Amino acid sequence: MKKGFYIGFAAGGLLGLVIAFGMDMILGDALGGTWSDAVAHDLSAMLGRAVDRSSFIVIAGVVLVVSLISFFGALVGGVFGVIMVRLLSFLSRG
Repeated sequence: MKKGFYIGFAAGGLLGLVIAFGMDMILGDALGGTWSDAVAHDLSAMLGRAVDRSSFIVIAGVVLVVSLISFFGALVGGVFGVIMVRLLSFLSRG
């Protein structure tokens, strides 16, 4: 069961990264900007002054957001891996 969780965790994390960067590349202009534009806008609103999208704090924010998306995808993938291992072991018992 651990092996299924680890495989699902890795696959889910990788898919989370691919989806996050795919959204950024494909839908960035259609939705009004990239991840760095969104983080810079939110930080500007929170701090009350303009923040450049290439500053260190914006890059750190983008890394944090993409890491959270990847981690959530990894957890979902791990749970899915455990479910698949249990289902397949249940089906192969009979």
